[in-house]
Amino acid sequence: MRKNIVLMLVFLSLLITAGSAENITIVDSTGRSVSVDVPVQKVVSLGTGVAEYLYALDGREILVGRDSYSHFPPALEEVPIAGKSSHSPDLELIVSLNPDLVIADTMLTNDDLKELEGAEIPVMLESIVDPAKDLGVMEKLGTIMGKEERAQEITGFIEGYQDLIKERTADLKPEDKPKVFFEWAGKPYYTVSSGNPSDTLIRLAGGDNIAKGLGNSTHSYPTVSPEWVVETDPDVIIQQRSSDKTFTEDELKTLRDEIIARSELADVKAVKEGRVYLISGEIRYGVRSVICQLYMAKMFYPERFRDIDPEAVHQELAEKFYGLSQLDGVYIYPTGSAS
Repeated sequence: MRKNIVLMLVFLSLLITAGSAENITIVDSTGRSVSVDVPVQKVVSLGTGVAEYLYALDGREILVGRDSYSHFPPALEEVPIAGKSSHSPDLELIVSLNPDLVIADTMLTNDDLKELEGAEIPVMLESIVDPAKDLGVMEKLGTIMGKEERAQEITGFIEGYQDLIKERTADLKPEDKPKVFFEWAGKPYYTVSSGNPSDTLIRLAGGDNIAKGLGNSTHSYPTVSPEWVVETDPDVIIQQRSSDKTFTEDELKTLRDEIIARSELADVKAVKEGRVYLISGEIRYGVRSVICQLYMAKMFYPERFRDIDPEAVHQELAEKFYGLSQLDGVYIYPTGSAS
């Protein structure tokens, strides 16, 4: 499948370069065929994580509108909000921006889709939330923007570290992988199952999500009981914090202490051994999901990844693709697990 996508993008790139066509047909993630004039000059991004990808490709030159959840890099704050999300776009503003393309996700309603298309604005449905599929989206965006080389540079950076994790965990048997309990912030025992992006991150980092078999194709956020967690006895507990707030180390220490203080978890292996972590939702998706994978890999296998400093890799990525000399905030706690 990946090979076919790459071949299609190469073919489209050749057409663009040769000047034999200015209008191409792109197949989005839902299978819809979208006619687009390339390279696009003005884009409104409503899909989760897409603005971060677009910025990495061209430094926000084409981005004229964004969703309210996209705030990395900080320069995105200067881009007008064209809707809270795909589910609630500001259609009047979007039409006034006269974009060449709107990129939304599947939360966009059919009525809103028809209204945008009625205004002769092409709409692609893409979402940057699945680290197993996101690189294909990056290549697609690079093609429609005329930024193929930049897209290859970014995907190469990401794939390099993904491959490193694969190589260092390839010899592990299923029973050797740590059992991981993942919890959403503010919702005790609200977790993720197979098919959820966080489950994918755990798997790519070499862990075994203990709740992977509890959900279904339409609901990958099951709630489990404390007794079930105790019985399953995870080696590692990860709680994801909100991506809408930057936390200090003191704040994260307090939140971690609250998890450890749950009396029902006192005999759980992860608590007894101090392997309870908090991680920022900000790096759960988008270009920086590879940083989340590195943090998790080091949580799971500190000896195998002793020489890897996820914080330093994060800074390198921020400088290389976003022009940021300094990252603000704390992305993992305890920080000692990642250094």
